[in-house]
Amino acid sequence: MAARLAQAGIDDFLILEKADDVGGTWRDNRYPGCACDVPSRLYSLSFAPKADWSRDYAPAGEIWDYLRDCVERFGLRSRIVFGAEVTEATWKRGRWEVLAADGREWTAGALVLGVGGLHVPRRPDLPGLGSFAGRVLHTADWPEDDHLSGMRVGVVGTGASAVQLVPSLADRVGALEVFQRTPSWILPRDDRPWSRARQQSYARLPLLGRLARWRTYVRLETRVLGFGRLDRARRLVQEQALARLAEAVPDPATREALTPHYALGCKRVLLSDDYWPTFARPDVALVTAPIDRVEPWGVVTEDGEHHELDALVFATGFDVRGSFDRVRITGLRGRTLADEWASSRSTHLGIEVAGFPELYLLLGPNTALGHNSVLVMIEAAIEHILKALHRADEEGPHVVTRSAQARFGRWVRQRTRHTVWGSGCQSWYLDERGRNVAIWPASSIRYRVATRRLRARSYERVTEDGPVRSTTGPTRVD
Repeated sequence: MAARLAQAGIDDFLILEKADDVGGTWRDNRYPGCACDVPSRLYSLSFAPKADWSRDYAPAGEIWDYLRDCVERFGLRSRIVFGAEVTEATWKRGRWEVLAADGREWTAGALVLGVGGLHVPRRPDLPGLGSFAGRVLHTADWPEDDHLSGMRVGVVGTGASAVQLVPSLADRVGALEVFQRTPSWILPRDDRPWSRARQQSYARLPLLGRLARWRTYVRLETRVLGFGRLDRARRLVQEQALARLAEAVPDPATREALTPHYALGCKRVLLSDDYWPTFARPDVALVTAPIDRVEPWGVVTEDGEHHELDALVFATGFDVRGSFDRVRITGLRGRTLADEWASSRSTHLGIEVAGFPELYLLLGPNTALGHNSVLVMIEAAIEHILKALHRADEEGPHVVTRSAQARFGRWVRQRTRHTVWGSGCQSWYLDERGRNVAIWPASSIRYRVATRRLRARSYERVTEDGPVRSTTGPTRVD
């Protein structure tokens, strides 16, 4: 966002960062094996390509270096206020008043929430956890030296971080037990290093890099066709995945425990070349019985089995849906964003919220992707926001109408019903009522088209007294 503001010639902005360095997800996640699950060439800004990625799927540290390089490339460091943890933002007299935890205050004509969702650990509340005498770690808060070599380690969780962590830990620890609630669909990553010749070719001939990026984007974009409920391609991919599982895990009981019994794509699809083969090792065990309690020497599962452990590692993910809840946002007529979202996380295009003028969300509800790089969605949202900021500069602040927001919500619900995400399995994509609050249920191309224009009928201009112009029709998603 800040880089595009700078490119657009807008220099009156600040970035408020709660940490002491940039990087977000890639600064905070340092566990062994941490890497991107999107091809490297698509996990960079389209206007700031990187020619010398080390691999097809870049490790976390390399992505962090890239982000820090972008800060320097676009001259953004002087625009960043580090150690500024925003706790409140209130719309008053046509401006946003922003308050940090340490008491500092700022005012702004527009507020963009780029808080991200993969940085606040979700920790299970297991009975007796406080009594455990060994080490307790979380993948989102990994120490520089974990001291796990030779230990008996239990990993709780089998999601995206666990799939990367488990193979890396298995080579270092004395014995590994993985506590699984639900198995995941896993497809091959086919990760390969980039040769020096390839890096030099992309550096000398940027067009080659752009063509490679476009080819990768198109290949991934076609996967959206496989997320229909009855799609043959999806069933074929499931069969291929199960064949790889059978080849990797010879033990029938372990193989059955690792077999998902829900449609591929209903939960996040994971990529790994070495996760399933890890369970063929004699020093790695899969535990499917739920944990009943933690004791000083280890854990007891509900089947009465005792598991002696020296360390517990939680690979239990993040509080994704709560990422926007940590800042108290107060809009028109004193209504908070928490009030607005009490029954449903309604937005317009995942970017704007009715009742909150000049408030914009990055990676808001219904903007995650199940088939392609989320950076495509972020960049589309940024271009939409830039148009809105230009409009506010010329015409004054605006707010999206409730009719436009309601129309978008109806479209999301209707569209989700015809996809695998509406097939009934539980995942973080759905709220407590089973409604899709995370995934964009269509192609990223459709999102780019939907966000390309600001439809005048979908917005109202705002004065100190509130909205002054009514809409005559809702926004279409087309």
